[in-house]
Amino acid sequence: MKRPFFINDMEGKFFRKGTARTKFIIRNYKRIILFFLFFCTLSYTHAQTHDLHYYLQQGESNSPLLKDYQNQIKTGILDSQLVRAANRPQVLANGQVMIVPNINGYEYDPAITNGGNYAAVLSVSQPIFNRKILEPQYRRVELQDQSISNTAHISRLDLEKSITSQYINTYAGYQQLLSNREVYDLLVAQQDILKKLVQNGIYKQTDYLSFQVSLQSQEIALSQLQMQYRSDIATLNYLCGIRDTSFTLLQTPDISGGDFVTKSNSVFFRGFTIDSLKIINNKALIDARYKPAINWFADAGMQSSQPNTIYHHFGTDFGLNLSIPIYDGKQRKIEYRQLKIAEDTRNNYASFFDHQYDQQRAMLFQQLTESGNLVRQIEEKLSTAQMLIDMDKKLLNTGNVPITDYIIAINNYLTIKDNLNQADINRLHIINQLNYWNH
Repeated sequence: MKRPFFINDMEGKFFRKGTARTKFIIRNYKRIILFFLFFCTLSYTHAQTHDLHYYLQQGESNSPLLKDYQNQIKTGILDSQLVRAANRPQVLANGQVMIVPNINGYEYDPAITNGGNYAAVLSVSQPIFNRKILEPQYRRVELQDQSISNTAHISRLDLEKSITSQYINTYAGYQQLLSNREVYDLLVAQQDILKKLVQNGIYKQTDYLSFQVSLQSQEIALSQLQMQYRSDIATLNYLCGIRDTSFTLLQTPDISGGDFVTKSNSVFFRGFTIDSLKIINNKALIDARYKPAINWFADAGMQSSQPNTIYHHFGTDFGLNLSIPIYDGKQRKIEYRQLKIAEDTRNNYASFFDHQYDQQRAMLFQQLTESGNLVRQIEEKLSTAQMLIDMDKKLLNTGNVPITDYIIAINNYLTIKDNLNQADINRLHIINQLNYWNH
């Protein structure tokens, strides 16, 4: 009777001509597997867990760009105060001592210089009746603040979209890692059973070697996926300004579609509206320069041409100044034409963006519907693949199915599982895009 083949025979005969290192690896194969599993389990056990909200909050709080916009808004408040301060009474103190010497009969004409000038005057002035002139100036500051706030809002949305996209990609790598770990666990669970079947002569040594190759390939894939996942986490931390190199597990991204926003309330169209209001206000600023300007003035102090009579020349004066523009060489008409060109340019950009906006949203809604249908189709195939693995596992334990068929079934399951994860990740990316445009 022929003696059945044992795994130890395989180690002895098949690798008898191999090196000592090869024999050592074969004898310690289980130890290597256990060490690998222990390392992975240790990493997962001590890992911290974060969700999408955590990264969004960190990214916004650490963003220097958003802080810059906040400071610009604060500066806008000061600009408004500057306009107000410029129209309050302005007080000046002026002093002058001018001596006109006579050198050998040479000097300035005394009728012009009065022989000298000694002055110390405190003056005050303030524009009055200028409400129509000030209104467009305040409006300019207000519109500038609105423009900065709107730009800051869009920048925050851009940051949220980028962080969410990277979070989704990182989570996709994590899901792929879990899928491959599931397949690896299935192979490990069958290893001892298969070894006994080989020892009993039910399967050949080549079957066992094929199984070992698949198991080792899965180990390598797990190591590569774990390295990629750590790299993706590092990229996510870098994007959010987080200084952390520890292993992190990600929760399922909580991404849902928001309420529909009309174009009139959209932050993207609001920028074009603000630009239009700026052009209108610039016209008002131009017109304000051609309005009559009135300011009152008063001063008090001393002015004298001779130092010995200074005490007799203290006095004061006050009055009104009126300025009326008459002709400017048609500058106002030229500036009007510039504003007309700016408005035409704004209309062109707004019209083009309006078409892009509609097309982009329609395309995303269509992709969302198609991705949902695809997810349901893959889920049905995944259920079938799972049933096939369960059936092959039972047949494998009794030696009624080739090992290669079992390996193929597992690989097919992994492929379908990866396709399902990818389809679901694509669906999350589409929702992220829709949420971005839905503001």
